[in-house]
Amino acid sequence: MILKDLSFLIAIRFLKARKKGFLSFVTGLSFTCIALGVAVLIVVTSVMNGFERELRERILDTIPHASIEGIRPIDNWELIYAELKKNDEIIGLAPFVESQSLLSHKGEVLGTKIFGINPDFEKSVSVVNDFMLQGSLDSLEANSFNIVIGLSQSRKLNAGIGDEIALMIPDTNASFAGYFPKIKTFTVSGIFRVGSPELDQTNAFINISDASKLMSLDNKVHGLRLKFDDLFKAGTLSLTALTDAETKTNQLLTSKDWTNSYGSLFEAIMQERVLVGLLLFLIIVVAAFNIISMLMMMINDKRSQLAILKTMGMSNFEIQKIFLYLGSIISLVGTLIGLFFGLLITFFLSTEYMEVLLSFLMRDSYFINYFPTDLRWNWIALIMLAALTMTISVCFYPARLASRIYPSKVLRNE
Repeated sequence: MILKDLSFLIAIRFLKARKKGFLSFVTGLSFTCIALGVAVLIVVTSVMNGFERELRERILDTIPHASIEGIRPIDNWELIYAELKKNDEIIGLAPFVESQSLLSHKGEVLGTKIFGINPDFEKSVSVVNDFMLQGSLDSLEANSFNIVIGLSQSRKLNAGIGDEIALMIPDTNASFAGYFPKIKTFTVSGIFRVGSPELDQTNAFINISDASKLMSLDNKVHGLRLKFDDLFKAGTLSLTALTDAETKTNQLLTSKDWTNSYGSLFEAIMQERVLVGLLLFLIIVVAAFNIISMLMMMINDKRSQLAILKTMGMSNFEIQKIFLYLGSIISLVGTLIGLFFGLLITFFLSTEYMEVLLSFLMRDSYFINYFPTDLRWNWIALIMLAALTMTISVCFYPARLASRIYPSKVLRNE
């Protein structure tokens, strides 16, 4: 039993012996550095994981994982839909048409990208309906000429539910006088806020049938949106889906996936999380050097006592264990303190008080106005294991030096 081990009991006595002085300060600093390093790593990695989760749920689940589009409008998209539906890795399919457009209301004009969608299909590839502030995508019925806009668009146009706004899109058919935009009045039936300025300001939705009539597509579509079971396979799976679609329709099609627009952002968050974690791990490295300094000073302070212990028959291995126990106790206690405060701060960041405070400070200037936290216990276990391994492993060198004390040389000068 460790608790009955003489080396362990002596280590505890050494740890309690000095309550004042520089050695006590260094000991306390060792505890503090380990606890601080572990706590900061837990908080920062939880917040970074939270940002990754928010990016997935708010952006990557809002936009299609991939899309298959035709060089020209596709007139037999049902064949492609039926063929791709056979793929078990594709969990959502939705036809769409899109066009650049202008929205106008009470003298305000705003450029946006208009999407013609089928609400029933769209829900399988997008979570916009989950972020509706008012109304829903179900209001986009055929021939209703309703429109769903983002919160930013609603504010800039000063338009709310029930207001009529003018939608202008380019007309590709030239008349004798040239090209003129097509204008149609739509009624605002829904307002959404995903949290991404790009999506909230630039995307608006109407029924695919209304869009087809407005764009003279004769029920053709520009493409199909795809959602996969694993979004990280989007690149490979989209190419497979493209091949299947071209084989079925004998049309020239193209495909693109989410990495074309958001891949660099996602990679930046992943790299930043790793780099920040490595930099913060330096706090634990500093704590490891503090432990070495504390043990070396303690060896010098306890030289005579160690010499007496050796003359009484204590072996070199038992002397080494004293300082290994000392370092391990400091490492374990510091890590547990860091774990406690790390979890406490992380839970505090996710409370309503912090959300209200950050909402007041950030307003709508940022992607999100709160700290997204995502505690992953495997990450916490890895942080604790790394901290314990680093801080305990550095104890072997001072322990080895302590075992090399020669009683005759030490006691001769006493």
